[in-house]
Amino acid sequence: MEQARSGWILRGQDTPRRISYLELLFDLGLIVALMRLSERLSGDLGWNHALETVVLLAAIWWVWTVTAYTTDWYDPSLPLVQLIVLGVLFGGLLMSLAISSAFEGVNGIVFAGAYVGLHLYRGFILITALRGHALRKRSMRVLVWFCLTGVLWLVGAFLPSPIRLVLWAVAITTDYAVGLFGYPLPRLGRSGPEELRVGGEHLAERYRQMFIVTLGEIILVGVRLYGDPPFVSLRTAGVVLLFVMTVTMWRIYIVYVAGYLATGIDMANSPGRIALVAAYAHLVMVAGVVLVAAGGDIVARDPVGETSPTELAIVVAGPLVFLTGRTVYALVVFRAMLWRLPLGVVVLSLAAPMAGGLPPILVAAVMTVGMMAVAFIPHWGQPVYRTRWHIRTRW
Repeated sequence: MEQARSGWILRGQDTPRRISYLELLFDLGLIVALMRLSERLSGDLGWNHALETVVLLAAIWWVWTVTAYTTDWYDPSLPLVQLIVLGVLFGGLLMSLAISSAFEGVNGIVFAGAYVGLHLYRGFILITALRGHALRKRSMRVLVWFCLTGVLWLVGAFLPSPIRLVLWAVAITTDYAVGLFGYPLPRLGRSGPEELRVGGEHLAERYRQMFIVTLGEIILVGVRLYGDPPFVSLRTAGVVLLFVMTVTMWRIYIVYVAGYLATGIDMANSPGRIALVAAYAHLVMVAGVVLVAAGGDIVARDPVGETSPTELAIVVAGPLVFLTGRTVYALVVFRAMLWRLPLGVVVLSLAAPMAGGLPPILVAAVMTVGMMAVAFIPHWGQPVYRTRWHIRTRW
């Protein structure tokens, strides 16, 4: 009886796993962050700047992932859980505001402080609410690890940019790694499969919903920079290209086994770990979306100008990174290989050098046509198992 009372914050076994309005509100914060990231990336095309943006994206995505787990484990209809999510949303907003200059001055302190603060805020509330319950140890492990990596985040915020980048990269890599292995700690042990059990349908729907919403960022970039040109213009053509690219990415994301994520999670020996691997694969796909949005920004600024090598790399990298993430998603989570995805990566990579002399809008057009081929060429043949690892393959 005492155990049941101490677990009042947890979702009940028979609680509906519908997506709550609170989670929809939280996703708006992710859109703001991704928009700021794409603006940051296209504003400075240096490689060091790109590495910094990768670290910032990983941090933003980890906030979303941990919050998705929070609303899966704990009842979002409870005021306390709503307070947790809204507090994290506010912390994420502060991170978004600091993104553009996160590796400079006070903005770095704000970004690191908000990232560490929102994780500690959530952790302290949960270990207090779970007092007396066996699952309290799970939250304690997570909190201890965020305290440890938080030192790297906060110390790095006061150091020069190159050192800050190294410390933050180590910190976020550690966050991802320990999450995958159940937050192991001396005496407290590590979280086992039962402690990490999740609702497959709920998390699968969260991933699908999030990714579809994220695709809106691509169109927003084109519309935001559209201005008021003549309707028949290269700017209009650029927006149309972004729309077509968005549709092709949506099509590639949903086609072939993507609808079975819930079943894949529920039937796995370790559902929580499989769901986490899916989150990592989605991070790669979201990175592709951010790159496509940054490429759209480049096209919108000067559609027929000279394409620099760095601009070419960004416009080409978006589809390549997305297809790579989608390949990993199918292979690792569903043990399925859709050959057109890696083939598309190879073909578009080979086309990139030949597109080097073209203006940005034509480079974008070449990438869009290639993605349309991957998305809309009909499938043929039935999926078959061709390897000893029982990986299902299909053209």
